[in-house]
Amino acid sequence: MDTLRVDISYRPLRIAWAIRAGDFDAYRKAIRYSSALWGGRFNPIIVVDHESASQLIDLFRVDFIFPVGESGELNDFTKKYPHLINPLHGPIFVEKTEHYPPYANVLDVRNALAHWREKLGRTPVINKGARLRRWRPDDPLSDILLAQLGDYPSVEEVGTDYRSLLLEVSEGNDSTLEITQPVPADVIQHSGIWHLSRVGLERHYSPGAGRDSPGFFVGSAADFDDLVCHWNLRACDIPLWFIDPNHIGRYAELIPSWEKAMREMVAGYRHEWDRRVAIWTRREDLEDACKPFGNAGFLRCRVTDHTWNGRNVRAPMMHFGYASALGVLGGEGGKPKVSFALPEKPFCGDISFSRQNLVASMSLIGALYGDEQHTFHPPYIPELNEFYGRTMHFLYDRVRVEPERIGLVIDAADRDTFLYALPVGELTERVFDLAGYAAKLSPAGLVTRQLIARLGGIHGARVFKIPGVRRLLKTHGPGGAFTKRSALQIIGCKDPHRPDVTFNDFDDLYIEPRPPGEKLKQDAVFGYLVEKGLFRIGVELVCPSCRMGTWTSLDALKQRVVCDLCGYEHDASRQLTDSNEWHFRRSGVFGAEKNALGAVPVSLTLDYLGEEFGGGLHEGSYSPSLDLKPKDGSGAKSEVDFVWIIPRAYPRKTVVILGECKDQGPISSQDIQILRAIADALPRKRFKTFVVLSQLAPFSRELTQAAKSLNDEYRRRVILLTDRELELERIRRLAKNEQKKLVSGFSPEDMSDLTTEIYFTEEKA
Repeated sequence: MDTLRVDISYRPLRIAWAIRAGDFDAYRKAIRYSSALWGGRFNPIIVVDHESASQLIDLFRVDFIFPVGESGELNDFTKKYPHLINPLHGPIFVEKTEHYPPYANVLDVRNALAHWREKLGRTPVINKGARLRRWRPDDPLSDILLAQLGDYPSVEEVGTDYRSLLLEVSEGNDSTLEITQPVPADVIQHSGIWHLSRVGLERHYSPGAGRDSPGFFVGSAADFDDLVCHWNLRACDIPLWFIDPNHIGRYAELIPSWEKAMREMVAGYRHEWDRRVAIWTRREDLEDACKPFGNAGFLRCRVTDHTWNGRNVRAPMMHFGYASALGVLGGEGGKPKVSFALPEKPFCGDISFSRQNLVASMSLIGALYGDEQHTFHPPYIPELNEFYGRTMHFLYDRVRVEPERIGLVIDAADRDTFLYALPVGELTERVFDLAGYAAKLSPAGLVTRQLIARLGGIHGARVFKIPGVRRLLKTHGPGGAFTKRSALQIIGCKDPHRPDVTFNDFDDLYIEPRPPGEKLKQDAVFGYLVEKGLFRIGVELVCPSCRMGTWTSLDALKQRVVCDLCGYEHDASRQLTDSNEWHFRRSGVFGAEKNALGAVPVSLTLDYLGEEFGGGLHEGSYSPSLDLKPKDGSGAKSEVDFVWIIPRAYPRKTVVILGECKDQGPISSQDIQILRAIADALPRKRFKTFVVLSQLAPFSRELTQAAKSLNDEYRRRVILLTDRELELERIRRLAKNEQKKLVSGFSPEDMSDLTTEIYFTEEKA
């Protein structure tokens, strides 16, 4: 069995609290629940009536939605996201029963206290003594103080007295804030409820940071939308204090103290424009919002619906740190399977916490080299969570796809786990299912897949860069036999239609290892093709009875043979003695005429994409030719020659490349129309689509004009490839680019931009 490294980051489950607009009670309940959960500070509040609700679900990459309250609107909203399956199958907090004490179904602050006491004998959050605050229900700032300082749900509601537990462990104190007095500055200097909820958590490097300038949020304590907006900004790990100008006197001590702390925080930031404290607000008049703070050079940040589109603020992945495990790679049910221990738990894994759930976020390094039909790197398509769960694990509700990672819901007491590799073919079918198509591998796709397997992967197809190899396949059909001498002549001779191309143009091509400096010879090329099973060795024998010649393979050859044509058995000794040459025939995937040679330009195009994208299949997964049929029965069956799927880190979308490949062409306008319909059907929310048109001949003017129509005002998605690109290895393409531009680049965007420059400029139009 092979081994590989599994990098693990443990993180809390991210819960989206779904509430209705104006429901202050639900807002308060969501915050109190979050206060009791380890990492609860980073759980967003989603107002289901707001247009930005779906944006927030995507922005925070939530694990599941928990409705706070009972209403049809909340239930209907939750049903819109069937892929965000609640793994708890029950409430967040479970009441005491006859056999069990009360417990939380997700990681809570009781676990945090137990872990830090076990690890250090103390809790870092209470080093300076915890100070818990209360306030009167009629305090106009009560909802602000609740969000800023936190509070726990009642014992009657959740069964655990979290407040008393924290006071007991910390030997802290509990005091009440008076309405008539300013909020004391020490609320930011001493630990409390919200500090405990965040203790031990840090930002993961992926996804990257967005706008996160710390400072103040200006709004009204009576404005429900201001309160929710402020909460969600802080859930993005942006340090902010909510300032209500209508009660500015209550902040007399707090504003200067918080501003000083924030200026010290940003002083070490790398870029000068980041070294400013920010004023965040929903108000249109930014100058008015800044008045309570004077003219101190604040950064002004207005919050609109566009703030939550993933391109401005971003919700980081908050985790407890990194750990690595040695995974053992085996197989089960025809799929690779990796098993590994869960190491270095930065939380309490005692059996008493076995019902508390969290996420082990994983990336696998060094897995599945040479296996192009499976992957441990699924694209970030949350809508496929259940599919990922059923395919990569045995519990359908336990897997969460993440940007560049895969998350597995575990309980705190788990000691080990496993993952199955994801079959690329099934993944491709699911991607097209999202576009409304039923997909399955076509007969041509089966041939291409088998050819690539024979060649040891897509880069084995580089032997087809040599025009003579392609001519050899075309010259002799499946039933035709030929000698090695004639094969070498065809491989090495000039193409009558392209006299400027010779075999010497490919003598630096590496199709297999050879000594440095040694040039590629025709003998080595033909030997490679025979060794890979594309041609079989045999002899031509003449039957003395029917006088007809037949070809007999080396594997079936005996001294006495039976004629395939008339059934006469005869002694072939004399013919074998007199024969000086072996005869070869196409075999394997090329042993049949139908669909065989079409696999050559497809595999050659896949080899090209693998070279250009740098990491080959580590940068994505491919599927050869697919038959596609609209699931609603509205159209005819269509075909795409290949599909390449490239996972990308959020907020970038998963790339899907659709391909149409011909030998000498021509690609028709109908082919282009079919590809356009398929590309347009893929949901733009998750996918960025490109269309590759490749042929081993120049494109006609009519075709380039038809291909140009695949682009529009805002998208360049067509990539044109000819023999100029496909016959050159990347090193030579780079050299040729200095003389004449070729379609190349490390990304589909690079290649589509060059296609536009080369083929679709005004001069070419």
